[in-house]
Amino acid sequence: MRVLIVGSNMHWAIERYFVKYLSQYGANVYQYVAPDIVFKYHSKNLFNKFLFKTKIKTGYREVNRGLLEKANEIKPDIIWVFKGMEIYPQTLKELKQRQFKLANFNPDHPFIIISSGSGNKNVTNSVGLFDLHFCYHLQLQKEIEERFHIPTVFLPFAYEESDLVYTDPASIIEIKKVCFQGNPDAYRVGMLSMLAGAGFAIDIYGQGWQKTKLAKLSGVEIHEIATRPEFWRKNQEYRVQLNLFRQYNVGSHNMRTFEIPAVGGIQLTEYSDEQALFFKEDYEIFFFRTKEELLRKTSELLEMSAEKIESIRYQARKRSLESGYTFADRALTVYNAFQKLI
Repeated sequence: MRVLIVGSNMHWAIERYFVKYLSQYGANVYQYVAPDIVFKYHSKNLFNKFLFKTKIKTGYREVNRGLLEKANEIKPDIIWVFKGMEIYPQTLKELKQRQFKLANFNPDHPFIIISSGSGNKNVTNSVGLFDLHFCYHLQLQKEIEERFHIPTVFLPFAYEESDLVYTDPASIIEIKKVCFQGNPDAYRVGMLSMLAGAGFAIDIYGQGWQKTKLAKLSGVEIHEIATRPEFWRKNQEYRVQLNLFRQYNVGSHNMRTFEIPAVGGIQLTEYSDEQALFFKEDYEIFFFRTKEELLRKTSELLEMSAEKIESIRYQARKRSLESGYTFADRALTVYNAFQKLI
């Protein structure tokens, strides 16, 4: 099986995990780093950013021409596009005419665009051109099947074993506060402000928070985004790890769903049927459905005995380790789906 993955090779890109594990399962995997090629067009200076924003010079033409050339050179069985902001629908049509099988995975959402980085018309207008869609969101999976009559596969997010840093709990000094790791949007600012207004102490790690009203609220401490080793340790250290969804994750789940419990973190997050599929409520994970329930659950967790908290941490990590929630497991799902497709 020859697979050409169209996606980033940056350190944060989950594409790298699929390159790694599909190769281990026996596929010949090649990568065309379309997002990274485009990145150079708007990352060097203000003038380049102006040219990119005004669409005078985006790099998209170069990328699409290069993809067609790469496909002809490699002749893959499957071309797997991650999101696909840089790929024109016309390019996908041309690839289909050349008898290439096309698959897609969008870690955001093709129809809910909340920022310039979460999607564009190329993504939205290309949904119906793929032969297979991997979807992390069950509702989106259903929508694509019904609207476009295209096969889909449920592909939840995961945690990466080689990235995970787990510290012996005996050496962890617990911080009995609420922690949030991520960047701001209006919803997150509102929910955290409500918690702070109710008197809860909150530590926030991320970029852009100093520009929000939270920077001036009592009991709130804002820190730079954590390094990956620090990220894992903070999941262990804090009594409450809050997981607040982006708009396109509502009703579904996100990476934090799996990362927090993987090291025994105490996760408090908004309820979704999907998250309830993965973890048992009030045993391995804690949900809120209303603002009032968020306040109550936060208070209960902070006041819970150390013995009870230790038991929850153990059960959450045990469930994560034993349930196939790693990227290696997700890649096997992809490999099997590709085998069926070809």
